[in-house]
Amino acid sequence: MHIEYYFDVLLVLVCVGVAAFAFYAVKKLYQGQR
Repeated sequence: MHIEYYFDVLLVLVCVGVAAFAFYAVKKLYQGQR
């Protein structure tokens, strides 16, 4: 496995994880206000 490919996959996984966490946090906050 090439190291560049590994870093690209790792970067994508981190971005997806952060996006999912942010979406969950906003959804939780939105439900908390109601």
